[in-house]
Formats: sequence, C-alpha cells, structure tokens
Amino acid sequence: MRRRPSRELVDLIDGLRAKHGIGRPTAEQAIRDLWPEIVGPANASYSHAVRIDERGRLVVHASHAVVRNELFLNRGEIIERIRRIPGCAKISRLQLSQG
Repeated sequence: MRRRPSRELVDLIDGLRAKHGIGRPTAEQAIRDLWPEIVGPANASYSHAVRIDERGRLVVHASHAVVRNELFLNRGEIIERIRRIPGCAKISRLQLSQG
C-alpha cells in the first residue's frame, strides 16, 4: 500500500468547503430571500420556493389555488426575474404544486 503525503488539516477542510460549496449562499437560498420581490408580497405570503431539481425546474408550493393560478399565468415573467439573480441562470421553468 502506498502512503500519500500528509496535508495540513486547514488545507483539507478548505478544499472540502470549496468542493461542496459549504459556506457559500446557494441559488435556492437567494431565491427564498428575494421571493416577495419576485412574485409580490401578496403571492409570497401564500407560496414558497422549495428546491431546484436536477433538470433546472424550481419547485414552488402554493397554499391556495388562486395563487397557484396567478403564478402559472405569470411564470414567464417570474422566470425572467429569477434568472437575473446571480447563480440562478440555469432555472428553466416553474413546477407548481399544492402545498
């Protein structure tokens, strides 16, 4: 068995943080923070962004059918606003669900 050279613990931790994005704001968190500005305060109080799936869809839960319909009708404009957020250019569409 071959032994690798020893590395400093600080360098090892910094490498893992960079590799896995620990300590950096995620696209999902940026969207959650700006959600009232993206969809408006009235719609934001009845909906929330849940996650971004592997296909680039933003999963959004809306607690009322009227809000879900409002988000559906304005999805193009919402996606444009989301794509302007740094790190969110890969969002391709919204997936709306009751929740």
